Amino acid sequence: MKEIPNMLKRMHEGDTTVLAPIFKYYNQRLLYFAKSLVRDDGVAEEIVADSFVKLWQGRMRIQQQDSIKAFLYIATKNACLNYNKSAHAKQYFDHELDEALLMADPEVYTKILRAEWLQQLHEALQKLPAKQREVFKLSFLEGLTTCEICAELKMSPNAVFANRSRALEALRKVLKEPILLWLIYLLAKLP
Repeated sequence: MKEIPNMLKRMHEGDTTVLAPIFKYYNQRLLYFAKSLVRDDGVAEEIVADSFVKLWQGRMRIQQQDSIKAFLYIATKNACLNYNKSAHAKQYFDHELDEALLMADPEVYTKILRAEWLQQLHEALQKLPAKQREVFKLSFLEGLTTCEICAELKMSPNAVFANRSRALEALRKVLKEPILLWLIYLLAKLP
């Protein structure tokens, strides 16, 4: 996330303009994360919206910019657990928040990483030409065969192969993290 000059000071002073870039940066990531926990898009959206409200209400407790991410993920995680009425549901924290709290629960941390990676993949896919993006989504995200993609997009098998190959090559160049490259490699190896 881009540094916003004096962001914490402005938050503490009640400057709501700092919320827009925070929302823009974290909203989609938190939605992926919440959906992985509650498996209901509408509920996930409500939970994420509530997490931003809680961030604003609890802004005075936040003393470091890195704590914003921790606060949002923890508030979202706890709301999801409470929604699921899990035996593991926890009440919202009142003590200092930091990234180390996220590491304490490996399963939740894995889901956070997955949400971050999905967001990066989504952003990279938006940069692809329309045909490449559509072929990639149908092939790897929806699991359609080449024949099914040909029928749906009214393309020849060669065009499908070419668009899929170009999409994979473009994603390899855009995605810098090794795990993302590994995921693209695995997707390319699928039948």
